Amino acid sequence: MPSKGSLTDTMSTRLAQARKSLDRHRSLRLIGGRGIVALVLGSALSIGGVAETLGNVQYLVQKDLDAVRVVRTKGSEQTVVANLQGDFAGNTIFKLSQVLPDRYVSRELALFDDRWSGTQEWPAVGANDVPQPQRDVFYEEMKRINGAIRAEFFASEIPYGELIHEKALKYDVDPALVAAVIEQESRFKPRARSHVGARGLMQLMPRTGRWMGARDLYDPEQNIDAGVKYIKYLDKVFKGDLRKTIAAYNAGEGNVRRYRGIPPFRETRQYVKKVLKNYDKRKDQLEDYKKDQLEKQVGGSIPDADGVVALR
Repeated sequence: MPSKGSLTDTMSTRLAQARKSLDRHRSLRLIGGRGIVALVLGSALSIGGVAETLGNVQYLVQKDLDAVRVVRTKGSEQTVVANLQGDFAGNTIFKLSQVLPDRYVSRELALFDDRWSGTQEWPAVGANDVPQPQRDVFYEEMKRINGAIRAEFFASEIPYGELIHEKALKYDVDPALVAAVIEQESRFKPRARSHVGARGLMQLMPRTGRWMGARDLYDPEQNIDAGVKYIKYLDKVFKGDLRKTIAAYNAGEGNVRRYRGIPPFRETRQYVKKVLKNYDKRKDQLEDYKKDQLEKQVGGSIPDADGVVALR
C-alpha cells in the first residue's frame, strides 16, 4: 500500500526524469510537456493497480482557483497525496482526469475559473438538441504521442524514413507497409532498375509513375509519393484487402481481378509472403522502439497503438 507521500513523490520524480530526458532525447522533445504530464498521470494514478482497486481505493481530483489536489479515499479515510498549484501541470492533470474511468478517478470543481471556462461557448440547449460527447483529451493526447514517436522511429531507424512517414500520412497508408514494400522492391536503393524497366525505390513502371504524378522515378520524393498513392488506390479498389493490394502491386490490378485473389504466379505468391513478413518485422520494431523511448525514460504506462493507456 503506498505511503502518504508516495503519489506525490512518484509524480515529482517522474516529471524530473522527464525534464532531463527532454534535454537529451529528440523523441521526448517531440512529445512535449503536455504529453509528459499525460504519461505521468496515467502511471501515477495507477499505483497499486488491481490490489488497490479491489481494496476499495479511489482517487478524487479537486480543483479550485488556486490549486489542484489529489485525494486518496479508502473507506472513510481520506488522504491528500498531491497538492499542485493551478499552473500547467495542475490544470492539465485535472483536465485529463475528466476522461479517466469513474471507478478510478472522480472530479470535483470547487469554483469556476476563467482559465478553464472563459474560452468556452455555452450555446442555448433546445429540446431537440443532441448532447455532444465530451472531448476525449487524455486519449487524444496518447494518440498524438504515438504519432510523434512513429515519426521519430521512421526518421531515425528506416532509410528514407522521413519521406516514407510524410507520404504515408498524406495518403493515409501505414508507413510500416510502405517500408515493407520498398525493402522488398529495391532494398532501399533509389537508382534500382528491374529487367522489365521498373525504377526507383518503389520500382514503379514509367507509365504507372506518370499516372500517379511522378516525372522522375529516380527522385526519392517523387517515387515514394507516387508509390504510396498507388498503394492507396489499390487499397480502395480491393476494399482494404491487404493481401490483394500487395498482390496487385506486384502482378497488376487486372490479374488480381481475373483470378479473384492472389494470382497463381510463383513470383507473386512469394512476393506477398515476403512483404507481409517485412511488414510484421517493421511493426515489431516500432513497438520495441516505443517501449525503449517511453518505458525507460519516463516510466509508467505505455500507450497502445490506438492511444489507450492501461491503468495498472
